[in-house]
Amino acid sequence: MDVILANNLFNKPFFQRFTLQHFRERLAHLDALPQLTLLGLISGLATGGVMVLFISSLNALSELLLGIEPEDHESLPLTIRVITPLIGCLLLALVFRLCRPKWRSSGVGHVLERFTFNQGHMPWQNAVIQYINAIISLASGLSAGREGPAVHMGASISSFLGISLKLPNNSIRLLAGCGSAAAIGASFNTPIAGVIFAMEVIMAEYSLVGFIPIILASVSGTALSQFLLGGGSLFQATPTALYTLAELPWVAASGIIIGILATFFISFSGFLFRTHHWPVEVRFLLAGLITALSAALLPSLLGSGFDLVNLSFNGELGVSLLLFLALSKLLLTAVTFGLGVPIGIIGPVMVVGGLMGAVMGHIGSFLAGTQVSDISVYAMIGMASMMAASLQAPLAALMALMELTGNPHIIMPGMLAVVSATLTNRYLLPDHPSIFQYALELNGVKMKHLGLSQILSRTGIGAIMSKDFKRCTNHLSLGHAKTVLAAKPRWLLIHEDDNDHFVLMPAADLSNHLYLISQDSHKTPEHILLNDVPSEDRLSASPFPQSATLAEAQEKIADMRTDALYICAENNEVKGIVTPGMIEEFYR
Repeated sequence: MDVILANNLFNKPFFQRFTLQHFRERLAHLDALPQLTLLGLISGLATGGVMVLFISSLNALSELLLGIEPEDHESLPLTIRVITPLIGCLLLALVFRLCRPKWRSSGVGHVLERFTFNQGHMPWQNAVIQYINAIISLASGLSAGREGPAVHMGASISSFLGISLKLPNNSIRLLAGCGSAAAIGASFNTPIAGVIFAMEVIMAEYSLVGFIPIILASVSGTALSQFLLGGGSLFQATPTALYTLAELPWVAASGIIIGILATFFISFSGFLFRTHHWPVEVRFLLAGLITALSAALLPSLLGSGFDLVNLSFNGELGVSLLLFLALSKLLLTAVTFGLGVPIGIIGPVMVVGGLMGAVMGHIGSFLAGTQVSDISVYAMIGMASMMAASLQAPLAALMALMELTGNPHIIMPGMLAVVSATLTNRYLLPDHPSIFQYALELNGVKMKHLGLSQILSRTGIGAIMSKDFKRCTNHLSLGHAKTVLAAKPRWLLIHEDDNDHFVLMPAADLSNHLYLISQDSHKTPEHILLNDVPSEDRLSASPFPQSATLAEAQEKIADMRTDALYICAENNEVKGIVTPGMIEEFYR
């Protein structure tokens, strides 16, 4: 009895469950939640490690070269403060000139493009260039944030892991989403906002199979970052709840004003995208000169600007100054981004919203003539509204609002402001959903998220391919034909003589043909030419990689005008076949 149990335990099929090949095959299926969850954990830890390296490098460079902490460019002497952004922009132009054009794409827009059109495959060269560019732009004081570069690097390291392990494309897409979530969580210390950002902005879908791995990735990446770097808050004070519900109409009006501001930001940035045919040195130098002028006149505009939001909390800044800072920060960020300088814009955009929210809080207090909510309430609501309208990510903005304030009571008025801002922006710019998609469209990349395509993209080709086939040549002996049919395959994959052309034919057609031959005593050929076998379901077949998704298979069948696909492993071994009927049956 013990011998039998041992044989069952150590047999080959049992051990195959723990091989990398079996792991890859399981990932092709929609129900591969345990395997995807493990990938989410690995992705989160890898992204968290990259974020720690990135932030540590930025801190070390700022202290070594400038003698300051990051985001403290105001403390620099005037000359250094003015020269630093000029040098930074010239260095960025040099990096652009030295690298290949295809390596220049970066940021959230690049992640969106690769996720939509390249199954989440992120070139590692772009990530290296993004790392260098982000360090330069942030250390030199440009109006930039680290969140966009972080998303790019997180998606890239996670995608690289999937590509290195030769995982199917549907899991590489999910890994890109996991890396994006972990990057946002580690950058802002907002793991929930990271999850919603990845699902809402990058993947543009919500599913249980996607949520679980992405949640684990965001938690593990944020935890690693907090463990190694600490988990301090961006803000010195947190707002309380709304003082009275009578303020809700003014909260909605604030959202509308900020939505208009977001519309102007997107439109003005898009207008400046028309300069991208100019030499990169001219565009970057122009951005550097404008930033240098800002450094001389308003040094608080340098960097992401979160310190300005902190100052607005305690009422130290008047309405006129807050409004001037908000508009100046918006213009400086739009000019830098619109001229093509590789910067992250999520942080600066939120700062603009925070300053404008503080303006609306002051105005509301003046109009009411009585006690109203603290200015910090309107500032934080403004940040969430601007983020939601610019990125078209209302849920991610609300989660960021809750995590940054640690106060669930602010969510209800925040929801109203976010909805007002998002609807205003969509009404004024109905064809440009977010700043990132608009930027891609201006570069000739049309984004599309079709429901059916998303379902097919989440599933690997191995989930539906049929292994019920036999390979054979066009010329068969009668004995060989009977041997092939003895295995009772559903399909025959026939290699024709000319070139490497394959066709699929139902095995039942050959069986019927042999039966008719056996009934005719005058026809007993020794060889069968399968091309001569009558068949109404003969399909031309083209090769296709085993790592692909069903969306890629459907596109291949439509573009190549082929009737079916035979699925090949890396060693060109045919692993299965897929017909349009199999794809249709899957999504039906």
